[in-house]
Amino acid sequence: MESEQEQEQKQLYLRKEILEQKYDPQKFIDFLISKKGETAADITNWTLEELKSVVIEFKSLNKNNTTSVNNTNKINNNNTNPESKPKNKNNNIFYNDELNNEWLFITPDSEIPPNLNISNTSNTSSENNKIIEIDCLEPDHSPLSNYDKLHIKISSPKKEYDTTGLKGFFMKTIYYTFLLENEELKISKRRKYTDFEWLRKTLCRLFPGYYITPLPLKSMNVNKVNKIEKYTRDLQRFIDGILEDKLFKNSSLFYLFLSSEKESDLIDLMNKFDEVKKPRELKYYYSRDGKIILDYKILNSSNKNKLVKIKDEIDKHNLLFNNLNKLLKNLCEQIKQVSELMLQISNVFKDLNNLENKLENNNNKFYNNLELFFREQSNLEIKKMNNISIELKEYFKFTNLKYISSLKELYDQFDFENDLYYKASQNLKKRKEILYTNGPIEKWELSENEKNIDIKNKDEVIKKILPKDTAVVKEIKKYLVYYSIRLEQEYLRLKELIRKENDVTFNNLRNKSMDNCEKLNNFFKLIIDSK
Repeated sequence: MESEQEQEQKQLYLRKEILEQKYDPQKFIDFLISKKGETAADITNWTLEELKSVVIEFKSLNKNNTTSVNNTNKINNNNTNPESKPKNKNNNIFYNDELNNEWLFITPDSEIPPNLNISNTSNTSSENNKIIEIDCLEPDHSPLSNYDKLHIKISSPKKEYDTTGLKGFFMKTIYYTFLLENEELKISKRRKYTDFEWLRKTLCRLFPGYYITPLPLKSMNVNKVNKIEKYTRDLQRFIDGILEDKLFKNSSLFYLFLSSEKESDLIDLMNKFDEVKKPRELKYYYSRDGKIILDYKILNSSNKNKLVKIKDEIDKHNLLFNNLNKLLKNLCEQIKQVSELMLQISNVFKDLNNLENKLENNNNKFYNNLELFFREQSNLEIKKMNNISIELKEYFKFTNLKYISSLKELYDQFDFENDLYYKASQNLKKRKEILYTNGPIEKWELSENEKNIDIKNKDEVIKKILPKDTAVVKEIKKYLVYYSIRLEQEYLRLKELIRKENDVTFNNLRNKSMDNCEKLNNFFKLIIDSK
């Protein structure tokens, strides 16, 4: 029987060589099983030297196949029945220790992570119908809290050069800064795209489970004028999205991001917040009212199927939006061709007008008005193309990014927690079955007042044995419930938000179309009068 120190040494080695280097842990376990059979998933069946040898072999076969922990072990979304999933042969539980930002292999003899509030409670038949209320953190109170309505303008993109560092020693690095302005707050600061990128990443970490407006995707053609203008508009949408929600608007992080005077102040701010890890317990999470309500009914099969269907809707929207953007792009190209044709017609009428004036020396303005009409028509077609590009094509492209990428972030977190809970609960269930069938009662970890339990009552025994490990799985389930609720609520909130934005976009297009129609009517009157 190996000592706890030997087991801990092996776990430490695996965390360093597999998890910290972002190899897929499930793929590694499958590789172990292929080497030693199903018992290989139990770490006690390996010596440290054997593990070192197999890790080297595994890495050599998976040099370019590292993955982020948050994207590993995805469940099959087309299969929502847990009983039909393949059985996980691993007798250990993987648990994400958020306090230390690492993964632990929890075995029957492992010490329970200190950040878990564990009590020796047993499962109850009504667990999936219970509701828990948790006091958590309310929105911060920064100087921005005093403003119900606040607008921060993003404008004046400026090309700048960085000649510092090793890269700058050999070549100039071109980047753009954008001006953030607000007269009330006396704010006038320049920020780089990477600064906005850092802000969003940090907000996502500090406020897990909430939708945060996405940033525009980086482009290789960022030097083009139209790309810079688009970046400016999308950054404005990002800042507007933060200002719309008091949870983010009132955060000290956002206020300090806006008010940091010097570049060095901003760097200090980044270093400070980079040290702040994701909250390790739900009581350290934020909510808009300082309460987290965990309704376990969301894990009932009908509700859970709704959550899984969100992924199908995301995929369908993605396909439709992509198709829409291709069609709108094609439409813009054709409108441009029509505009050029209108301009050619205008030039012909201009030549006709000149010819008429030379030959007859009259003041007939018919050709002249037609020339102006088609020239204005050409201009209106260009305006129409720009309206479709900005108000529709660009809008729906951003909406796609906003709807798809942000919801996918929330879904992936739910998916991850769901997969983690499934594996942990299945592993625990299997270990309990083995202990009940083969294991001595001393290994059941029963408390003194439970040792007289009727061992023939299998269901009751299964509930009582391994209380610490049961508590770990319950804690994992708690986070699954939290992210399930957040996915559903943010999904509904985002749909309503986009519906309102659609109304604004439609009104903008309608007003511009009416304005164009009025101009055309005026030109028609001129042409008729000239005859």
